[in-house]
Amino acid sequence: MRISIAQVLAGVLALLVVASVALAGVLGYRYLDARWTEQARDSSLDAAKSYATTMFGYDPGNVEAHVKSSQAVVTGPAKSQYDKLITNPVQGQDIDFVEGVKKQQVVSQAVIQDAGVVTNTRDSSTVLIFMNQSVSRGGKDLVRVDPSRLTFAMVKQDGRWMIQNIDIITDDSFRSRIQQVSTPPPGAVPLPGPSDTSTPESLGPESSAPASPAPPSSAPAPSVVPTP
Repeated sequence: MRISIAQVLAGVLALLVVASVALAGVLGYRYLDARWTEQARDSSLDAAKSYATTMFGYDPGNVEAHVKSSQAVVTGPAKSQYDKLITNPVQGQDIDFVEGVKKQQVVSQAVIQDAGVVTNTRDSSTVLIFMNQSVSRGGKDLVRVDPSRLTFAMVKQDGRWMIQNIDIITDDSFRSRIQQVSTPPPGAVPLPGPSDTSTPESLGPESSAPASPAPPSSAPAPSVVPTP
């Protein structure tokens, strides 16, 4: 059976149409996925900032409502962290977090200085938050201001962002994350060390440089009433 040129052209045209439709579908999905990921970044950032101000800001009149709101947006390890915090007795007293805030008239104000999404997908997000928390007690003047850095690891459940893990970053924990490991990775070029001609005496305590003092920690200072 002979195939005419018209039939060949028709077949080629059909293949081109199918390929064009498939390509359009792939590009369209990628565009939508990028849009959904961008929307997730924005919505998770807004949620994290709102959750942080509610969780770390409270006074005797709203502490119960703020605790309930915070309990509703934590899941997994974060739920265990938060539940343990608010149910543990206040040091030296047989009362929990809410009762301690009411009894001692604690007022905590949380102000978000800056926040940003470290990484995210459509259903997960890690948000870094820089926050100042000012605390007063008994209606007196300001007791202290704590600059804090923390991350919320968040997941989307039933259309709502939930905090899965809370990580409060101190200076020590930050240094530990960038501390050089003892075993270099494959292919790493070693840094030049002391000369082979160095004597043991030259490496003794007398020749060592004084250690630099560690910077003050930015972690919240201990409080009579536990601060989340």
